[in-house]
Amino acid sequence: MGSSFFISADQQNGASWPFSTEQLTEAVTRLWPGSAIGGTPDDVLEMDIHVDDRTLHFAWQVEYQVLLFPDQEPLSEPARIVHRLLRELAPDVPAVWWSESDGTLEPIDLSPDPEPFIREFAG
Repeated sequence: MGSSFFISADQQNGASWPFSTEQLTEAVTRLWPGSAIGGTPDDVLEMDIHVDDRTLHFAWQVEYQVLLFPDQEPLSEPARIVHRLLRELAPDVPAVWWSESDGTLEPIDLSPDPEPFIREFAG
C-alpha cells in the first residue's frame, strides 16, 4: 500500500491511445453514473468513479496520456475499472501497467473476460 499504479498505451512499441480526453470523460460518466470529473482538462483530469458503495480515485495525465490511481484494497476493483474502460475506448491497443514502486512494464490482457487481467494485476 502507499504506491500508485500507472496505465498507458505501450508507447515503447509505438502504441498510442485513439481516444480524446473528452471521450474518456464521456465514457467514465456513462459507464459509472454519478462519477465526478474535475481538475484541468489540459493538464490533469481528476476522476472519482462511483462503483456500488465505493468511490475510487483516478487521474488522467493529459500530456502523457497516462491513467493513474493510488494503491487501494481490494485492487480487483480498480483493475476491473481499467479493463472495462480500455475495452470500451481502446480494445485493440496494446497497453501496459506499472507501479510507482517497481517501474516494470507489464502487459494488460484486454481479452473480453476481465478475470485474467484482474488476477494478474491484483494477485
